[in-house]
Amino acid sequence: MSVTDDMRAEPRTAGQSAPPPRDGQFDKTPPQDVAAEQCVLGGMLLSKDAIADVVEILKSTDFYRPVHATIFDAILDIYGRGEPADGITVAAALADSGDLARVGGAPYLHTCMAAVPTAANASYYARIVGERAVLRRLVEAGTRIVQLGYGTAAGGSRDVDDVVDLAQQAVYEITERRVSEDFAVLADMLQPTLDEIEAVGAQGGVMTGVPTGFTDLDRLLNGLHPGQLIIVAGRPGLGKALALDTPLPTPDGWTTMGEVQVGDRLLAADGTPTTVTAAFAVLVGRPCYEVEFSDGSVIVADAEHLWQTTHPAAPARVLAAVGPTGGDGCPAPAVVPARRESVLTTAEIAATLRTGPDAHPNHAVASCAPLRLPPRDLPVPPYALGRRLGDEGRPAGSLPRALHPVGYPQEHIPGDYLRGSEAQRRSLLAGLLDAAGTVTPTGGVRYSCASRRLAENVRELVVSLGHHCTVTARPVPGRTERSATTYTIDFVTADAVFRRADRAAAHAAHRRPGADVRAGVRYVVDVRPVASVPVRCVTVDNPEHLYLAGRSMIPTHNSTASMDFARNAAIRANQAAAIFSLEMSKVEIVMRLLSAEARVPLHVLRSGQLSDDDWTKLARCMGEISEAPLFVDDTPSMNLMEIRAKARRLKQKHDLKMIVVDYLQLMTSPKRTESRQQEVADLSRGLKLLAKEVECPVIAVSQLNRGPEQRTDKRPQLSDLRESGCLTAETRLIRADTNAEVTMGELLKAGTREIPVWALDENLRYSPRTMTHVFPSGRREVFRLTLASGKQIDATANHPFLTFAGWVPLGELAVGARLATPRHLPPPLATRSWVEAEVVLLAHLLGDGSFVRRQPIRYASRDEENLVAVAEAAKHFGISAVRDEYEAARVTTLRLPAPYRLARGRRNPVAEWLDGLGLFGLRSHEKFIPQAIFSLPKEQITLFLRHLWSTDGSIHVNKSGRGGRVYFSSTSRRMLEDISRLLLRYGITARLKVVPVADHRPQYTLDISGRDDQLRFLREIGVHGERAAACEALLAVLETVVGNTNVDTVPTEVWSQVREVLVERGMSHREFARAMGTQFCGSALWKRAPSRSRLARIASVLDAADLELHATNDIFWDEITSIESLGEQDVFDATVLGTHNFVANGIATHNSIEQDADVVILLHRDDYYDKESPRAGEADFIVAKHRNGPTDSITVAAQLHLSRFVDMAIV
Repeated sequence: MSVTDDMRAEPRTAGQSAPPPRDGQFDKTPPQDVAAEQCVLGGMLLSKDAIADVVEILKSTDFYRPVHATIFDAILDIYGRGEPADGITVAAALADSGDLARVGGAPYLHTCMAAVPTAANASYYARIVGERAVLRRLVEAGTRIVQLGYGTAAGGSRDVDDVVDLAQQAVYEITERRVSEDFAVLADMLQPTLDEIEAVGAQGGVMTGVPTGFTDLDRLLNGLHPGQLIIVAGRPGLGKALALDTPLPTPDGWTTMGEVQVGDRLLAADGTPTTVTAAFAVLVGRPCYEVEFSDGSVIVADAEHLWQTTHPAAPARVLAAVGPTGGDGCPAPAVVPARRESVLTTAEIAATLRTGPDAHPNHAVASCAPLRLPPRDLPVPPYALGRRLGDEGRPAGSLPRALHPVGYPQEHIPGDYLRGSEAQRRSLLAGLLDAAGTVTPTGGVRYSCASRRLAENVRELVVSLGHHCTVTARPVPGRTERSATTYTIDFVTADAVFRRADRAAAHAAHRRPGADVRAGVRYVVDVRPVASVPVRCVTVDNPEHLYLAGRSMIPTHNSTASMDFARNAAIRANQAAAIFSLEMSKVEIVMRLLSAEARVPLHVLRSGQLSDDDWTKLARCMGEISEAPLFVDDTPSMNLMEIRAKARRLKQKHDLKMIVVDYLQLMTSPKRTESRQQEVADLSRGLKLLAKEVECPVIAVSQLNRGPEQRTDKRPQLSDLRESGCLTAETRLIRADTNAEVTMGELLKAGTREIPVWALDENLRYSPRTMTHVFPSGRREVFRLTLASGKQIDATANHPFLTFAGWVPLGELAVGARLATPRHLPPPLATRSWVEAEVVLLAHLLGDGSFVRRQPIRYASRDEENLVAVAEAAKHFGISAVRDEYEAARVTTLRLPAPYRLARGRRNPVAEWLDGLGLFGLRSHEKFIPQAIFSLPKEQITLFLRHLWSTDGSIHVNKSGRGGRVYFSSTSRRMLEDISRLLLRYGITARLKVVPVADHRPQYTLDISGRDDQLRFLREIGVHGERAAACEALLAVLETVVGNTNVDTVPTEVWSQVREVLVERGMSHREFARAMGTQFCGSALWKRAPSRSRLARIASVLDAADLELHATNDIFWDEITSIESLGEQDVFDATVLGTHNFVANGIATHNSIEQDADVVILLHRDDYYDKESPRAGEADFIVAKHRNGPTDSITVAAQLHLSRFVDMAIV
């Protein structure tokens, strides 16, 4: 009995038939095991070890009950944050997300915990759940296949071949499960690596690694410590590029290397779509070659572009130097000669182009697999179209009528047919060949036509099915102009490409043995230098790093990184180290390890031409290497949860001392994130938690952007890290303890650490978080971003800002985009009251006062109530104000002289007070609001603003009598920005405007617009003195009119979430309009940004918590009005724990990916950029960040031919 069998057998009366078995043929309940699912969840709630075991086996989609999937996701989310996942914390998380009641409440969690016999068996229960999930998918696939079969038999429109193709896809989807390879011990990988050396090649490239054992580096860092996250970053490959006009096939057609962008989809060598993860800048001045293949294809590539090639294996060289055993006495299996694969650069292929006395081509590139694309809805059956196109006697106008509206002027194959499913394309090819194909005497297949365009289409069709072909053009004398040239396509295949019985029989009879093998590759017949052209490289996300290029769809390699970090730790110190390689294979890693340890040049290993001395070196080091506790996992597309589970298991079994992840940008997150910047930030934070949990250093390999290449000084800087951005020294941050602003430059100069700042949490509300420190990031081009509210910030192009779609770098933003800014700020963590007289006096002096040096302190006003308020406030300092009347100017001034004789060392008490606030001596355009004001209680801030507005503030009702204006004027932009920040305590958003004045400094106004914000100001703040009457008048007007709700709106992207909720609720748009009490207006509804009040009502009608969050959060969506370059400046960044964001210049900004790192090391080789550099053979380890110590640059020897760096103290 399974643990799922929670039902007990019931007694049956005589004659009653037994029920069908639980998994019987007629059981309509899908395969499932609810009790096993409960045991899995219960075990995870009881033991974090169980979580690590289960996460390698199950996904949330494997659970039968949706509530179990919800609980599973909640557990993983808590576990991923490094927090304990138990019944209490999971219940709290479910309550926060609004799912607790739906899953059955906290009692159901305890039911799951009580149901599990022992948490140690969680992995066994997980396998039961996984098996049931596979069976359910099998049932679903079978049902779909039955429906397809009956639908076609009943006269459906689908072609039988299409149905078979769909059925095959349905079955294939069942097996498309996560295949997570496990670690391979180093000893088990040596022989495959030697096999690879015996043949040719492995992955090339410059090592971007930092082994331990460097004297100066260890002295600087004091070694790598448990719990540290170390980011090691090097340049991406500066080659591996193709010409910009190189055609690249896509799932929907074609693009070019110059047009492709990140996120675009190309086609991999296995025929599946693959996503572009990086598209690098255009490179010029690179050595370029034309690579010609045996089928006539030509591709222009640079010297370092990588090709996965095959060639005849080297002679079976028994390891003579090693003998019948390895260096440690272990048996050495014989090397079997065969055709082997290797990855070579264009230059390496050119150097070894031909071999043997007959100069036979030495390198071949395999044909791509048939493209695996979904079926398309085609107007004409593919076979019928092929027959008609293949009939040369049929005129162009006789194409099927269904194709005419699309507009085809001559015979050619429409794009939808060329990107249909494999079955559809095979049917199309069969139609063409049955109409106009022939079989050559050698068993090849030939198709001829008079249309060049059709010939190109047929070639594309043939190569899309995994064949390579040649196209030849022959003039035909004596024919009409239209048919003066015949185009012939030849290819060889063992596939049944004909449907006509006679031609299929001829093809089978003439086909020669071994033709399949020859047809599967195209040889490189020439590699010739050409003039340099602009080139570019991309990175794709498939495990083989291959994508198709050229009209012949030739597999080619993308850009790669190399690493060798754990070698010294595992071999020299005999400490267990694990390498999670998301890019290189196990064999590639061991190839580099052998090169470094045996001191055999890597290019020799690539070529396989090892001397007896090289084999001896390998034999000597094999014993030491095979005993090293080094573990390698090259599972592609691994996520953080899988890495964490495997690392914990290694820690338990082998006392793991070091983890290497290569590389950070290839990692994926199992959770949905707002943007790639947020995802990488979460990953770096997760790696830091992993380092702390397993108590060993984690080294994360990252890539630098192209910044160093654009500078005269090629040395990398911290700001060159991918997914990393920077701000200028003048950038102002809001402290959460005082609500005052402080610049990044001031924090860096003072060395201030552990600063509380306001940051957006998961609910988009501002909460206090700790900024650990500010650090310099080098010198970069800076752009000024200006918002409609007048806010400005200077940042690098890769610095992320929050949009409705998530965190987006400045370089990807455009004018009109909307960014998140604070709509409300909480009170400071600590408040400090002032004497009210000081609050009143400061407000008036900032507005209409003068306190420049060597002049009397004066205050000027026409408002008698203001004059009285200042005179009374001055008494707090013992000053009796002296009144001066200036009738010509219709103004009265108050002088505030010292109450005593000013002798040496004695100052006017008001001047001394203002000097302590940093204000004394400032002119009007230099004034600002002192930091201490922001720490006042709200009632004193109200008092301050009320009196300040009575000086240069203005309130009036407009001429229409249906509204008015509330604003403050000043020549000091800084002071208006400070006032705007004070208003955020009331949830009031103000806009700063510039009023140019001829021959004078610009005048600035701070406007409070929108009925709601104006009412809030008039009711909660008001104005002192004569202007109080204007307040009352405007307040009376605003209370009688309906406000414009379009001032504070939510971006239109929110409507997509509304539509998703409508689908979930099964509500039509008309029903939604009736529920809202509005008139149905079709698609016009989705074109306007909704106000917060309207969105709140929608959230209430739909009972949608996510929509309510967007209506009530602390964000005001401001619009970008301009982005302009300011040139290069010194830039800085900061580290914020947890939420990775902070408020800078009143705008929500993100911090860099290295914010979790304890150490950041940048790799630099001067001789890469300058071939004549006197520092050839040297490299710099630039310690750009060291959380607990100094930074420095360490020089090492770069023995890249041996795939290693060496301590200069040893060289």
